[in-house]
Amino acid sequence: MEIKLLSSGYCTSHERISLNNGAYKAIKFAATYALLKHPTIGFVLFDTGYTTRFFEVTKKLPDAFYKYITPVFITEEQHAINKLKQLGINANDIKYIIISHFHADHIGGLKDFPNAKFICFKNGYKEAQTLLGWKAVKKGILKKLIPEDIANRTVFIDNCSIIKDDIFGEAFDIFEDKSVLGLRLPGHARGQLGVLINTAPHKTFLIADSAWHTKAIKQNILPSKIIRVFIDSWSDYVNTLNKVQQYHKQNPNTLIIPCHCPEVFSKFIKEY
Repeated sequence: MEIKLLSSGYCTSHERISLNNGAYKAIKFAATYALLKHPTIGFVLFDTGYTTRFFEVTKKLPDAFYKYITPVFITEEQHAINKLKQLGINANDIKYIIISHFHADHIGGLKDFPNAKFICFKNGYKEAQTLLGWKAVKKGILKKLIPEDIANRTVFIDNCSIIKDDIFGEAFDIFEDKSVLGLRLPGHARGQLGVLINTAPHKTFLIADSAWHTKAIKQNILPSKIIRVFIDSWSDYVNTLNKVQQYHKQNPNTLIIPCHCPEVFSKFIKEY
């Protein structure tokens, strides 16, 4: 498996919100996603980042509330589909998009890939489909970003073969070849999905929003409790962070990637 980290847009917030011992300063949180190249399947995306559709769908309440609490910055040339074109990859070359969860900074580009199949957990999909109005926005879901034909294109990871995992309990063999294992990472969002990728020389673990900083994993630093208002489950968030830290201690050579970590961005991407 090959992997390339990319980003499409960013939002701003205070470091103190993402780290309970952080500074009282505004920082950028890049909408990071990953391009995977499977040896037989071809190109796969893990999330898609923002697109300028965000501005279109947040013109009116209740969806407008989303842009007030997380100011977003994104241009058309930064869309995932345009970033991929620069790499010689067209929309139709993307066979699957693994959706870590249904927040706008992770699904903003889904509509740009009309032939891709979507992979996600059933409970996350169900929440995104059933919540309406303020309840949806409170959970970070902008329903107008979700493709109308998603029901016909979604593969539920719940139906994949299961491999026992000592830390996370179970891992889902997404492509039935142990190249990409899906892991439940509950807390931040309903049905949040992380993937452990069999890259060389060491594995890569994309943990979505289980933590927002690499430092949070290494030192087990929780975010501000104010985020309880918006996340799915605080107790699950704490438990998931503990498991990710445990995995890091047992597998120090695995590259663990939080989707919005400024340190990861400066090391692997470097360009907003």
